Amino acid sequence: MNAFKNLFKGRNSADEAKQRLRFVLIHDRAEIPPGVLDLIKDDIIAVISRRLPIDRNSVTVNIDVVGEENRLLVDIPLLADSRRKVDGQRRKS
Repeated sequence: MNAFKNLFKGRNSADEAKQRLRFVLIHDRAEIPPGVLDLIKDDIIAVISRRLPIDRNSVTVNIDVVGEENRLLVDIPLLADSRRKVDGQRRKS
């Protein structure tokens, strides 16, 4: 049971519900239809993966509100050998 508690340490269901509600409100405010973020995510993965090896399963796309602005936040984890491949491509050019 302790392992389960450690896995979710610092997060309770109220915090998770509050975070989910925040995301719903942000998407509503930005007037983004359901499914559009998934389409954007797929497009970004397709474009970026042509140039860099990325961890496709860990890419996240979200909208955040900063002041009066809506911002698209994209987190694209690079695979460990991506630096070598990018440097190698620069040298060949």
